[in-house]
Amino acid sequence: MRTEYETMIKEFLPALRAGAAKVMAKKYNMSQVGIADTLNTTQAAVSKYLSGKYSARVKKVENGFRKDEVEEFVRHAISESRYGAQKTVCRMCSRNLSFKCALMVK
Repeated sequence: MRTEYETMIKEFLPALRAGAAKVMAKKYNMSQVGIADTLNTTQAAVSKYLSGKYSARVKKVENGFRKDEVEEFVRHAISESRYGAQKTVCRMCSRNLSFKCALMVK
């Protein structure tokens, strides 16, 4: 059985990155390398996200996100507003994973 933190690392964060990568590519016309730099991941991971070649479980988590929150996260990430991005992630995480962690930003 996974802990809540393992679920966040293995499902929530990849789902957030997948959703954000799609917004960055479509709405902001960013390159895969630019998206990878912004999301602190690899270009190969971004390629998988944009092509849909990632796990069904991660896709299920991604489908539970509100589009406006993913777009809000992207705006903060692009503008390098770490606090804003973290606050958005905490709100999304607490709603989607139904737990509160010690790192939560209110």
